[in-house]
Amino acid sequence: MAKLKELLKHGQSIWYDYIHRDMFTSGEIKTLISKGVRGMTSNPAIFKNAVVGSDTYDTQIHALASAGKSIPEIYDALVIQDIRDACDALAGIYKKSDGEDGFVSLEVSPALAHDTAGTIVDAKRYHNLVARDNLMIKVPAAAQGLPAATELIAAGINVNVTLIFSNENYREVAEAYLAGLEKRAAAGDDLRTVASVASYFISRTDGLVDKELAEKGDEKLAGKISVANAKVAFSIYRQIFSGERWEKLAAKGARPQRLLWASTGTKNPEYSDILYVEELIGQGTVNTVPPVTLEAFLDHGTVADTAGKDLQQAQNQLQELADLGIDLDKITTRLQQDGIAQFVSAFEALMASIDEKKKAFCGEIDFGMASLGFYEMQIAGVFEEMKENHILQRLWSKDHTVWKDDPAEIANRLDWLDSPVEMQNNLQEINAFVEEVRAAGFEQVLLMGMGGSSMAPEVFRKIFGVRQGFPDLLVLDSTDPGAVLQCEAKLRLEKTLFIVSTKSGGTVETLSFFKYFYRKIAALKNEAAGKQFVAITDAGSKLHDLAENLSFRKAFLNNPNIGGRFSALSYFGLVPAALIGIDVAMLLEKSQAMAVQCRSREGNTGVWLGVVMGELAKAGRDKVTLISSESLQPFGAWIEQLIAESTGKEKKGILPVTTELLGRPENYLEDRLFISLKIAGENDNDEQVQALVAAGHPVVQFSLPDITALGAEFFRWEIATAVACRCLAVNPFNQPDVEAAKNQAKEIVADYLAKGELPKPGLLFEEDGIAVFADSGAGTLKELMQEFFSRAETHGARAYVALQAYLTPTDKTDAGLRQLATNIRDKTKLATTFAYGPRFLHSTGQLHKGDAGHGLFLQLTATAATDAKIPDEENADTASMSFAVLKAAQQMGDKKALTTKGRLVFTLDLGIKPVDNLQRLSEKIFEK
Repeated sequence: MAKLKELLKHGQSIWYDYIHRDMFTSGEIKTLISKGVRGMTSNPAIFKNAVVGSDTYDTQIHALASAGKSIPEIYDALVIQDIRDACDALAGIYKKSDGEDGFVSLEVSPALAHDTAGTIVDAKRYHNLVARDNLMIKVPAAAQGLPAATELIAAGINVNVTLIFSNENYREVAEAYLAGLEKRAAAGDDLRTVASVASYFISRTDGLVDKELAEKGDEKLAGKISVANAKVAFSIYRQIFSGERWEKLAAKGARPQRLLWASTGTKNPEYSDILYVEELIGQGTVNTVPPVTLEAFLDHGTVADTAGKDLQQAQNQLQELADLGIDLDKITTRLQQDGIAQFVSAFEALMASIDEKKKAFCGEIDFGMASLGFYEMQIAGVFEEMKENHILQRLWSKDHTVWKDDPAEIANRLDWLDSPVEMQNNLQEINAFVEEVRAAGFEQVLLMGMGGSSMAPEVFRKIFGVRQGFPDLLVLDSTDPGAVLQCEAKLRLEKTLFIVSTKSGGTVETLSFFKYFYRKIAALKNEAAGKQFVAITDAGSKLHDLAENLSFRKAFLNNPNIGGRFSALSYFGLVPAALIGIDVAMLLEKSQAMAVQCRSREGNTGVWLGVVMGELAKAGRDKVTLISSESLQPFGAWIEQLIAESTGKEKKGILPVTTELLGRPENYLEDRLFISLKIAGENDNDEQVQALVAAGHPVVQFSLPDITALGAEFFRWEIATAVACRCLAVNPFNQPDVEAAKNQAKEIVADYLAKGELPKPGLLFEEDGIAVFADSGAGTLKELMQEFFSRAETHGARAYVALQAYLTPTDKTDAGLRQLATNIRDKTKLATTFAYGPRFLHSTGQLHKGDAGHGLFLQLTATAATDAKIPDEENADTASMSFAVLKAAQQMGDKKALTTKGRLVFTLDLGIKPVDNLQRLSEKIFEK
């Protein structure tokens, strides 16, 4: 005990290079602290030995496995509990030393050693999950780890830069630390709250050097080079943390990055068992020792200032080594590479052990069951190719060349990978806003947006419902005047908070909704109207300017490097979710666990699903048909947009089929990939799914433990879609054909504003209240439909039908469309989708115009029973256009864009009774 206190007087702290849960339950940790231990370090090898070498963790593994947790989730739970316990045990030392000691080190995944962005994300994730001020994140000193260390220090995260073997590398590590402090100081942040150590590995150097000395027959330097190298490093440390540059930082409260001697257990039994402790005692250093070395030093160690002594002798020894022709730089480079590889191997062994224990406890728990038949070989081959080309690492490094050589609309669209961690930092802001809204007495929230701005909020509302005491959420994403007026009728305007949500800030539908409702509120409140409005947008957008000019209650400025359909786990999805009382922290925790899984080379269901979708699409199975249990059915609309708008371009694409009723195996062609998604315990579709498997259709099955796993599911499908696009060689993040329909609609609107009327399409014929507008020679509905479906024959199994319903959304209309789609599917075996327009223009619209042209399109319109004017500006009493006109322009514009692309489009107007005529059409369409 006295020796460690004496060491402290000489400026050196002893940390303990070991961790095991038994230490906390047995009281061993308290004993160690009483002896003078002032910190702890861990690494993958230590955790592997703890978990594999005992049954201490088995009960927790069993419980987590039974709860359906993945292997990465189980690993996180085990490690985080141990690290938190260690941090709590050392919290007193941390406080008494004013943040000098009391730290516990936790290493990021060693697989990320050469992945800067991945290291930063993983470090921030653990920083948030452990949530202890005395946590220190270990980052390898590899070239890619150094900029990560800089960013983490700048962010105020304590860093242990590890696996340093050479003095040149040590200089780089110190520079990375200083750069991080300077970046933090420039941002005006407190330098006193961040600490770092540089872990210089000692004994392993002697191991390799001694071997080469023996080969040369000259062993007088044996057992001396590790210490000599470290003493030179100590002299560099004293040089770096003095002088003008350092004094400027120190004046602002910065702490030196202490040298930490690591790997100080003696490997050669001929050397002193405390060689690497006694010879390296110096002011401002740490020595992290394994248990056996600590006991040896307490028994017979001597305390004296040694690290700063005999520097010239150390330098001479290094020169003598070079004169013998032994390249120390080459040795230390190899040692760092080997060290990373050893930690990777230990980590993989640990994960394999957890997997074995999990299977032993619970049997084979596989939440990604698949029946893929002969496609398995094809998929296995793709995985080998991806491994050879480091696709997973490059994806997480945000390398645009995963998809295209041109970085346009890729390099600036990849920050969704960071959302699970990034949004953790914004939870306080979101939660404070929710409490403000509740305190203000708002009873309802109306979100106005299109596509990626509205899909996730709608999913959250339909699946989770509304927590008691929180406002209800309505979503408006249709310019159909009936939909607008129905929405208005449900609102108590004075008690409604309006969210205007658009990434670009200029989406015409969203701004039309805004102008309509702002005018309503302004008529009630005059100057205070802005306090009922909230913006979610990118900084500098038109909506951002509006929010400032009209004094909105709040403007959430999203990360601009996230595209709309990948924004579910950003402000666009999470602010509305929080407003209805969803535990957003839980969603992010689940999504973080999935992000960890989607970085892993093993058990990576996101990448696997993406390869399955992409490769089967290339093989002709390009209709991804979602089979959702009842509780998860709303999720399909979000998946539909994500897949369709991401993959449907360059004459390629995957058609998501999410609205069909589940049929019998004989109802389908060999163009389907079925994906079953359910909550564990639900079995409403199990029998039909097994029938599809038995019939030889490829089927993938996912089972979620509960609805809180939805956050993870968003992330899994985002990764899968990005990977599928890589298989198809398309850019997942652009939408080149969406603009075509917009431009056509703009021309029609401009023409309307100039002439006061819309173009009048040529009427082909009218039958039973259904007016037909089509380029056809048919004279009856029967003839028209015969011509329509005959075109499918030219496309073979790739054909599909899309019902584009420019109708007022109602439950009865839903039922009518679903029945019509089912009839078409059952009669023709063609995949048949339906969606409301113009909403689908921000979803499947890109696929319809960008794929290989196999779609057949039925536009279904109706006569508007009512209409609503769109104010020219938010405060204007004048209106040059109505929602009915805008909707009609969008319908006509899309038709023109489709026909320009060579697609077959027939328009059927269902008159003033669209529901009745839907039923009539469903009956007559295959009339004999």
